[in-house]
Amino acid sequence: MKRFDKGYVYAGLVTDLFYSLFLVVVFLRDLLLGEESDPADIAAAAPVLVIGFFVIYLCFVAYRILYYRTSGYAFTEREIRCHRGVLFRKRSVIDYKKVHAINKKQSLLHRLFGIAVLTVDSGSANTSHQAEITIIEKNTVVDALLSELNALKESGVRSDAGETNKEEVLLSDKDSLYRFTSGKKMLYTLINLASTACFTALFAGLAIAVIGVCKGVLQLEGLGTWGQYFLGAILLTVGAMLLFSAFSLIGSLLYSFVGYYGFTVTKQDQSLQITYGLLEKHTNTFRYDRIKAVKISQGLVQRILGFASIRLEVIGYTVSSGEEDKNADLGVLVPFCKYGEIDEILGKVLPDYIPSEKQTKAVSLFPFLSWFLLLWGIVTGVSLMGAVAGMTALHIPTATVIAVVLAVAGAALTVLGIKFASAVLGYRTNGVAVENGKLTVYSGGFRKTVTVFPAKHLVAVEAVTTPLRKKRGIASVVMHLKTNEHSYEIKVHIQQDTLPDTLERMLTL
Repeated sequence: MKRFDKGYVYAGLVTDLFYSLFLVVVFLRDLLLGEESDPADIAAAAPVLVIGFFVIYLCFVAYRILYYRTSGYAFTEREIRCHRGVLFRKRSVIDYKKVHAINKKQSLLHRLFGIAVLTVDSGSANTSHQAEITIIEKNTVVDALLSELNALKESGVRSDAGETNKEEVLLSDKDSLYRFTSGKKMLYTLINLASTACFTALFAGLAIAVIGVCKGVLQLEGLGTWGQYFLGAILLTVGAMLLFSAFSLIGSLLYSFVGYYGFTVTKQDQSLQITYGLLEKHTNTFRYDRIKAVKISQGLVQRILGFASIRLEVIGYTVSSGEEDKNADLGVLVPFCKYGEIDEILGKVLPDYIPSEKQTKAVSLFPFLSWFLLLWGIVTGVSLMGAVAGMTALHIPTATVIAVVLAVAGAALTVLGIKFASAVLGYRTNGVAVENGKLTVYSGGFRKTVTVFPAKHLVAVEAVTTPLRKKRGIASVVMHLKTNEHSYEIKVHIQQDTLPDTLERMLTL
């Protein structure tokens, strides 16, 4: 069993140094940062601070050393083994032929110490939330292991000399099937900024209107303290929205240039390799036969301007439900491209997943709104009656009651308008295409999603309807795919109720 590289210990100790300082400050924050903190008391407590820091840091040092001594990996003739952990030991074994996802990750600190983390996954539903095999080695060793594993998962057998029976495929910029260039990143950032700017402009307009009204209303003596609190809360909410929009502008710029730095997609034998990242570099490799679907997404501004992103849903690898959504970014195939280029890009990488033209469409607009109208009407009505009754019982000034009623009604109408716009877009988007054993599902409102998957991955079809909708011959359809621990569902709304029968017949193919 070969131990992990010592660079892991050194990199971890640098990180633990900051953790130790943070914990000391947290435990003694009242002494150090309290309103009654005295420099003399802090000076007297300095020895305690130093001792506490060293005790905490030595605990981290002990853990790192124990982890190094108890963790390692080995390549046998037909499988890879890994032991890791201190208090809770974990032993993992994966047959080479069952390897389907190989990922290399390297943070900025890892680069400083010349190491990288290699994770290997078999696609098991029981371990979809974490890597089954973890190897921490020198960067050059990880690159060699990554190439070797790519070949071993095809051959399934490793020779005694540690060499595979396949030639190594060298990757270069010329081999890349897609490159996220600086020009594309800038355009991607500008469109994201445009998306945020639209909402910022909307909030700014509302803020100007609210502030103008407030200036007039606050001058009325009859409004009272309750009214002033209410208007102050509105101003605070609008200000928070504007602040959030400003941070979104900065975050979008950093994410496009830092998070997707050096983004390339390379085809290698029966696998795809995706590389990206500056502060933390990722190299994700997985097999074609583990891809269960291709998802094409368009935000509202992207939809208007004709751009989209493409991501993959991989069995046992990417998860897009529940708390495990944190793994979803691992499946990004194309962060940004023109919508008209999708067929060309997928034709090079995944020709079986090129989307087909929509063959069915939503047949009625009202069902997209019916349940929302009912529930929202009840919620708004009950809220208004409760607010008016409560304020009347408390003898709140009439001006304040009117302001509250107008505010609630205005908020309700605003939400209703947004929902109506979303319903119209959903009505125009929803539909299905069935062609050559392949399903293409169009769904979404403000965010349009096109999901393409082979019929062989369809495991269940569910029709959702109501008595009234059944009389009109319409239903929503839920399709379940082979997936990870959680069910992966694809929904299409308000279709002819003959569609579930068509899809059910595909389950027997």
